[in-house]
Amino acid sequence: MQEQTHVYRRLFGRFVTGVAVVLTEEDGEVRGLTVNSLTSASLDPLLLLFCVCNDGCSGKSILRAGRFTVNILGADQENVARHFAGCKDVDAKFECLREDGFVWLNHCNAVFRCDLEASYPGGDHRIVLGRVKDMLGPDACDRLLVYHEGHYGKLQSKSIAESPIEAKH
Repeated sequence: MQEQTHVYRRLFGRFVTGVAVVLTEEDGEVRGLTVNSLTSASLDPLLLLFCVCNDGCSGKSILRAGRFTVNILGADQENVARHFAGCKDVDAKFECLREDGFVWLNHCNAVFRCDLEASYPGGDHRIVLGRVKDMLGPDACDRLLVYHEGHYGKLQSKSIAESPIEAKH
């Protein structure tokens, strides 16, 4: 079984993914996790899905809070991804914005503010389905942070962002 798990991870690592951070706030504390299992699930209604580890504290916080944001990261936010992936030796500097009970990262490529629609068992993970309540993003996409074969990389977008996501004034 362990050999199959190793081969499975190695082969699945060949699928290039974007990188996102899912955030919520619980007891006044920002909780989050890095995901690369993000999928658009439905256009009517707007639904997205991602997976959280059954044993992870942040995933449990997201499920308890019942609302979260999904933040699609830019190429310059690798340390933020590493921080929320649990890397202890990373010096991540980031700014969180808050509005209407949501918390999200400033200066990312897109933010989806979601209410928890449902969650389902999926082996050693839970499949989380979120209903998109609102979304924010610059008109153009900045360079993207991607993940491939266990490493982060940067991908130049066809268009360069004119302005990062900022707080509403």
